[in-house]
Amino acid sequence: MVSREIFLLLSLILLNLANTSQSYEPKVQAFLHPIYKDKATNLYSLPLSIGTDLPSQNFLIDLNGAAPLLLNCATAAKSPSHRSIKCGSTTCKFANPSFSCPNNTTKKPTCGNYLSTSLTNRPVNARFLRDAFYLLYTPNGVYHMDSEKISTLTLTCTDDATALKSIPSAFNGSIGLANTHISIPSQLVSMYKFPPKMSLCLPSTEGMESYSGDLWIGGGPYYYMPFSKDVTTIFASTPLISSNSGEYLIDVKSIQIGGKNIPILHGTTKISTLAPYTVLHTSIYKALLAVFTGSAKMVKAPAVKPFGACFRSNGGRGVPVIELVLRGGARWKIYGSNSLVKVNKNVVCLGFVDGGVSPKSPIVIGGFQMENNLVEFDVKASKFSFSSSLLLHNTSCSISRFFGM
Repeated sequence: MVSREIFLLLSLILLNLANTSQSYEPKVQAFLHPIYKDKATNLYSLPLSIGTDLPSQNFLIDLNGAAPLLLNCATAAKSPSHRSIKCGSTTCKFANPSFSCPNNTTKKPTCGNYLSTSLTNRPVNARFLRDAFYLLYTPNGVYHMDSEKISTLTLTCTDDATALKSIPSAFNGSIGLANTHISIPSQLVSMYKFPPKMSLCLPSTEGMESYSGDLWIGGGPYYYMPFSKDVTTIFASTPLISSNSGEYLIDVKSIQIGGKNIPILHGTTKISTLAPYTVLHTSIYKALLAVFTGSAKMVKAPAVKPFGACFRSNGGRGVPVIELVLRGGARWKIYGSNSLVKVNKNVVCLGFVDGGVSPKSPIVIGGFQMENNLVEFDVKASKFSFSSSLLLHNTSCSISRFFGM
């Protein structure tokens, strides 16, 4: 007897084929592109083809970066379809309305701007350019198409050697996904008339090395088989806090473990893909460690840097749930798969780190805590939604998706 989940999957595929049998290319519901985790850095990347006749490269995901791309300009110029953007042009005025052309030259310079990234302490001098940008897409939220959609976008490159050196050697550049008008998601949403939503489902390398996670641009439905429902049906939500820099901020009101409250300092919480683990102000960190270790029914082990509390591995039994209580009352529940990091065969550690006594944000939610959670940034509604762990629903971010024709 065919299970309900398989029946639903086959029904969606057949329905899509029926709707597109007379057309060469099905409608794009949303862009759905793979995310990979680098084991050496514990950071996340997108495999991207930029321009024509160039191989795919791995771009580090900088969720709060304002530069659409941080790529060497000499590398970008190798693409035959590369086009510089000159000052005074319509495209330049869109990309940087405040950019003014010098009056003392007959040759118009290349349009540019100083853009912030999470990798550098100062804005980066970036040049604007136009080139082809390739992304996989989905017609129904279930599977990828087997070819990429090509869009000509306004991108950025830089000659700033210091900024480029800040990118770990495992990656060829970085892609910024901040909420700005020139971000790649914003351009694609405008071009394809999508809902202004972006979602991440970060993969874990723990036991799931074969598959990737997902970047969604354009909203759901989001299907993660064998869970038979659209994942939005299990979403909880909280407001996004407005930021002039385009960073993604939320308001954590308290942290609770087993009904015990952990004191929280006033300040917004940043969501980051460049922090491998959640970073806490020292006072919050010490309080979390004390309550967690007091509640965990696990044998303690010597601490392993950068972590402050470690335990003998016992299959996850006796692990307390950490709850982030957010503005509006939503609770982001962090279970053992997102709180305990396996450091060796017999030891796991609490995956939070001490950010010191004067961090810019008292809480920075890192990548490990988001793995196997689908999170959605709805910029029009200023709303952040999350599923909590998909593992509770017998699925994960690292599912095997069929490819459509």
